[in-house]
Amino acid sequence: RTSRDVNSPAPVDCQLSQWSEWTDCFFCQEKKHRYRTLLQPAQFGGRLCTGHLWDEEHCGTGAGCVGSHRCGGDFQCQESGRCLKRHLVCNGEADCRDGSDEENCEEEEEDSESYCGNLFPVPGAEKASLGYNILTQEDRLRVYDPNFFGGQCEPVYNGEWRELKYDAACERLYYGDDEKYFRKPYNFHVYQFLTHADSGFSSEFYDDSKDLLDAIKNDRFKTAGFTFGIGPQFLKFEFGLTLSYKKGTLKNFTQYDAKEVGFIRGVTKVQTARFKMRRENIVLDEDILLSLEELPDQYDYGMYAKFINDYGTHFVTSGTMGGVFEYILVVNKEEMRRRAISSEDVASCFGALLGIAAGKSELEVKASLSTSECENKGFRKTDGWSNSAVVEDVIPRIRGGDTSYGGGLLNTWDSNTYRHWGRSLKYNPAVIDFELRPIHEILRRSDVVLAGDTCVCQCPPGYGGPACAQSKRPG
Repeated sequence: RTSRDVNSPAPVDCQLSQWSEWTDCFFCQEKKHRYRTLLQPAQFGGRLCTGHLWDEEHCGTGAGCVGSHRCGGDFQCQESGRCLKRHLVCNGEADCRDGSDEENCEEEEEDSESYCGNLFPVPGAEKASLGYNILTQEDRLRVYDPNFFGGQCEPVYNGEWRELKYDAACERLYYGDDEKYFRKPYNFHVYQFLTHADSGFSSEFYDDSKDLLDAIKNDRFKTAGFTFGIGPQFLKFEFGLTLSYKKGTLKNFTQYDAKEVGFIRGVTKVQTARFKMRRENIVLDEDILLSLEELPDQYDYGMYAKFINDYGTHFVTSGTMGGVFEYILVVNKEEMRRRAISSEDVASCFGALLGIAAGKSELEVKASLSTSECENKGFRKTDGWSNSAVVEDVIPRIRGGDTSYGGGLLNTWDSNTYRHWGRSLKYNPAVIDFELRPIHEILRRSDVVLAGDTCVCQCPPGYGGPACAQSKRPG
């Protein structure tokens, strides 16, 4: 039997509740669900829980997924029941996911509008369309439909398209004309490309993992720390770092609790575009339409909790596209004291390693350390860092950018790493700053119209009554 320090708390095992009753069958999914909750998380080395909080099972109801004749005089998509205006039927573009609006159409010659069909949607449209769970701070399934254009051809000009590219097969330079314009989906009210501009690198030292985790959880990163200016010229350094593959998770940080280490957190944001979504006449994704169809009018915790778990608590109304380049250096404090190295020295050398030109500040001298000085202070190219190395590890926390550069980001840091990542943002940006609204606002069943001195509810298809509370849905 293992002994325990008298001052140490007793281990507390994780506990889960019993399974709930099965929900009614979701007839579009042909599945039913049950759930359980976390009663007690594991503490002080207690046993962890196993299994999932949600379970599902196949079921069959024999009922149709979508009721017919719900759109009045408008067209109804066969698969999802989405209602379309008649001018969108046989317009040469599938506005229903199943393409039912383009079936049995007479073939027509292509017109001038067809050029929009060859344009790519604006970068980041898929990510801006996702729901968001504010409790877990995670993206969920799509709320908006990013592939619906509503018969509109709205190209968005990309001001940075005139970038020379090299065609190795033909051995020639050319301009990327295919990136001159992108197409704006219907649900985007505004989308504007921005000249790539970063916020400047800032870094801050944390004495232990608790301080670091507090800063990350509360997002209290201070920009008053050591700041680099990102210059157009990239400094060439011959040394490099190797690191283990890690992600910035709680487990990665707390594994250093027993070591005499500190943490240097560096971060910058790069903006590529800003956007604003429509607030009226929003077109929802067809999957969320089907999920709404399956929700009962009478509140059922299991079915409504499953909906929130799938689509989140909120949706995005506006924001900024781009990326966040963040890294956390795990530094050996004893080795830093022995070599008389400050956290500013470490941040400066690592910034130079990434090809970051130091900005003008009172720390400019510190930020201008030479290659030899950095090597003398412990930054030298090796096959791996020993226990006496100043930097024991680098934990990347990267948002946005092309994942094909993951090998460079997560294994070797050099002067090309940041540059390649920044260039990839225009194809695969993340939503880095955004405003949210509760998801119930996008799902309201009526629009209120003032008629004289009376408010009248304009009900959508499938609902009626003075408050649009009477369901006309089948079943």
